[in-house]
Amino acid sequence: MRTGSEYLDMLRTSPRELYIGGERVTDVTTHPAFANVSRTVAKLYDVAADPANQDELTFEDPKTGRRYNNMWLRPRNRADLDARNRLHTAWAQVSWGLFGRSPDHVAGWISGMACNPESFDKYQEGRAEALLKYYEYARERDLFVAYAIVPPAGVKSVDAVVPKAQVSAPSAKWGTAAGLQVVGEREDGIIVNGFKILATGAALADEILFGNFQSLAEGQEKFAATFAIPVSAPGLKMWSRRPFAEAASSELDDPLAFRFDESDVVVYCDNVLVPWDRVLTYNRVDMARAAFSDTPAHTLGNVQAHIRLLSKMRLILGVIKKVAEVNAIIALQPVRDTLSHLATQVAMLEGLIEAENARPESWPNGYVAQDRQAMYATMAWTTTNYYQFINSVRELLGSHPFQQPADVSVFDNPVTADLYSRFVMAEPEQAVDRYKLMRLTWDLVGSEFASRHAQYEMFYNGAQHVNRTRVWHFFRWDVVDREAERALNSLGGFRELVTDRQARSPHNSAVAAE
Repeated sequence: MRTGSEYLDMLRTSPRELYIGGERVTDVTTHPAFANVSRTVAKLYDVAADPANQDELTFEDPKTGRRYNNMWLRPRNRADLDARNRLHTAWAQVSWGLFGRSPDHVAGWISGMACNPESFDKYQEGRAEALLKYYEYARERDLFVAYAIVPPAGVKSVDAVVPKAQVSAPSAKWGTAAGLQVVGEREDGIIVNGFKILATGAALADEILFGNFQSLAEGQEKFAATFAIPVSAPGLKMWSRRPFAEAASSELDDPLAFRFDESDVVVYCDNVLVPWDRVLTYNRVDMARAAFSDTPAHTLGNVQAHIRLLSKMRLILGVIKKVAEVNAIIALQPVRDTLSHLATQVAMLEGLIEAENARPESWPNGYVAQDRQAMYATMAWTTTNYYQFINSVRELLGSHPFQQPADVSVFDNPVTADLYSRFVMAEPEQAVDRYKLMRLTWDLVGSEFASRHAQYEMFYNGAQHVNRTRVWHFFRWDVVDREAERALNSLGGFRELVTDRQARSPHNSAVAAE
């Protein structure tokens, strides 16, 4: 099993072309934007590698006789699904679900693909072998794989497939050429060039999986490659959004951004060589989509997202309840009503996650995955409700975050420390705890770090209409259709209804008597 120290050694020795603005980051383990969060990832690996957790978080492969992280387990029954979920839960608890794309997320996608490798050969001979070899390669090394599977905005439009003479985008150079595409083919592999978004966590990863989760149109074959390459591959460049950890003044002032800011990066491949044994799909738009849709990849990967969110929502509910307690408003009925509403949301998510595993869906080769009706209902429900959940918390919080001192230095000055203790009506030691609670709450729901998380939860798997389209596709409509038909049939026919009314009519009874 990979340990945290081994992971950090990889980061130190694996060069990566990563930029923050115009600054190139030479070592993510020491740079203030990534040093703390890289140690968060190391802690994840240490949790799984702990001998005390071997039975719960790892499995033995009978073919190799070796033990592996449960994130690489290809499930064959409900017990295997539970084993995978134990790993997701243990890792989510390390960051309270605030490290969104931990290594088990994309590992679920890769393991899901490996459950049905034959689907790759269906479109192009030899790709199944490449997939299985990569799965085993990543599993043996316990890799942290991030992914970039969405093109830049311009490439999503019809401009990407019409003749260049008709392109209405700014120009062919800055429009259609922006998306990651195959620009050459050699004996040793393919050459790719262009951008992919949004590789959350890639700054901390071993490798990046590139692909196309969204459907491509005929004529977009050059965009249809799926492959995995090291972050250190020559020509691979990344730029990070503004890091919140770098702006954190202290762990007490920005407790979550300080440790859990995983960052999001845009990836550019500058004529990067991808060896053939790393190419999973190529030159077929139907095959690019099938890599995800004809395998349980999307299902196994997104269970992690839901378990992680449950951990986050539990923390938020617990923290705002404590705020209500220390502010002496917990006994007010409107406050309890709001807290009960929030508790309902948490309980709903718990039930949905359980429903995902209650009816495992069968896949080829004897593998199973979570029920997709429950999976996509959970996805649509969470992306719709999380923002409302946060807004309810903010209503309970009121103006309290703005009543706090500017930063923790308030406790360095005896005058301001005494003032703050008087303000919160607590002894000096307790005053620090009050300050810590309010800063934690704000970093959960109001800070820039929190705002990014709110946006992430709404769009981590696409726009709302995309999520609802999946619900439409996988919902068991036959069940509700049968119920509607059963109800309609039980009402009787029109002729029988008319005859019955005539028999009961007083006028008809009088005529019959005459």
